[in-house]
Amino acid sequence: MRRLILLLLLSAMAASAMAATINWPDALAGIATGEQAWLDKAPELAKVANVQQSQALEDALSTALSSNTEGALKALAVLDSRDWPHFVGTDLVCMGPINKQSAEIETFYQRTRLALLETDKGATCLWILEATYEEWKADNARKAK
Repeated sequence: MRRLILLLLLSAMAASAMAATINWPDALAGIATGEQAWLDKAPELAKVANVQQSQALEDALSTALSSNTEGALKALAVLDSRDWPHFVGTDLVCMGPINKQSAEIETFYQRTRLALLETDKGATCLWILEATYEEWKADNARKAK
């Protein structure tokens, strides 16, 4: 029992140390541009990310959907297969920006939709994107009345 407690304490300390040594701006920029090396590190980042870092990681992965669709979807498959402290995964990443200007939402939708249509691995993400976009349009129509 003591060994288990010690092992848990040591792993928690190692995760805290790793979180402190990560250059989050560089990591998020690399993921957002679709750099495969950074996309491959996304699960490691999700493991140690706090709430704000997890949200930024989801935003970066969302951006990567159009710059490296296959790589982003591969990273999401790994991320979705585990339970992370603060990272939600595909359900949020594929929604895209929801609290942005209309032009930014429209641009994201068009660019990401086309990228997802080019792969057979993006069906779930495409479905989430389409549903979110239609809900956003309906909400805007209600507000306009």
